[in-house]
Amino acid sequence: MLTTSRHRRRGVAIATVIAAATCALGATAAGEQAQVGPSFKKVGAWGKAGTGNGQFGGNAYGLATDKAGNVYVADTDNHRVQVFSATGAFKRSFPFAAGESVQDVAADPDGSAWGSALQASEVRKLGGAAEILATEAAPLGIAVDADGNVYVAASTDNTGSVIRFDKTASGYVKGKTWGGFKGDMGDVEVSPDGSLYAREGLTIKRFVGARLVKTIKGGASAPLGIGVDLDCNVWFTNIAQRNLTKVSPAGKVLATAAAPDLIAHDVAVGPKGDLYAFDAGTRSVIRFAEDRSKPGSAAISGPVVVRNGKARIRYNLAGVACPAEIDAVASLTGAGISGKARVKVKAGKTTLIEIPLAKPPAKGATATFKIVLKTNGRPTTESRSVRLG
Repeated sequence: MLTTSRHRRRGVAIATVIAAATCALGATAAGEQAQVGPSFKKVGAWGKAGTGNGQFGGNAYGLATDKAGNVYVADTDNHRVQVFSATGAFKRSFPFAAGESVQDVAADPDGSAWGSALQASEVRKLGGAAEILATEAAPLGIAVDADGNVYVAASTDNTGSVIRFDKTASGYVKGKTWGGFKGDMGDVEVSPDGSLYAREGLTIKRFVGARLVKTIKGGASAPLGIGVDLDCNVWFTNIAQRNLTKVSPAGKVLATAAAPDLIAHDVAVGPKGDLYAFDAGTRSVIRFAEDRSKPGSAAISGPVVVRNGKARIRYNLAGVACPAEIDAVASLTGAGISGKARVKVKAGKTTLIEIPLAKPPAKGATATFKIVLKTNGRPTTESRSVRLG
């Protein structure tokens, strides 16, 4: 059983992080620069301070989404998990005991939710058949992979670990453990490519199997919450910059999402790429969506060469880490120019695309290259004017 002081440490630690971030508001995450890539805009919000349905206490440390788009909120100070539709309609809540702090929430592939009970040092399946996973140390973060295995970031005052509970036909059994963390742990997430991400202090550690392959710096304040999108990129809460920051698995800043004076405890990514963050300042859940009002610019390297009735284009799919190949439709259109091809493009790499043309174009003619593919759960269109050589 944990001590009373240990029970309180989570809230005190987060309050300290917010205070430090306020003082360091001008600091940036390591390598952070002006936003590149897609922009995200606020498209909705719900909630306010209170204890009723759709209301929140001062702290809500965990967010999650399921395949249907439902949003789960660990309403920590109100000792419950609340469930909402993608647009904020209240659906139901799962109560915890009055003295229990719900630190995080996760949704599994079957649509069930999991919540952590800090004082009891256990993770519970919410609704349906009861499942309780004992963690011994304080459970601070939960994640569930595509196979239904449950990952828990558990911490004592000085040490921490991530424990995987393997789903079997007869229940859950304790499996692999990633150890060696300091006591200042937090959220944990599993990427579609199988990578494990765990927050430790000011950093996010990425593991592939048992191996630590990258330590991503979160900036002047600890990235309290993390989320992984369908393209295998990582979002983290960036209180120092009052935003959410998106980075590649290698730690390169790709995009941001912000709201006025945003103090985000956690971030979750929906099945179509929308973001959800709990804002401790307004005590509300904020929804962000990628601004797709204009096509993105297609990244093309080198000249476009026409040979044997085909246009050869070197296209780079940036900002996508998985899957390794993505189905796409590429086209060229212009005065007297017409061609289309179904292709497979490599994530994060350059792909040579060949588009058959209906008739030979004049040398030096201009055309519009367009490619349509699905990224982060939604169709994406990129285009660019090119000169044919």
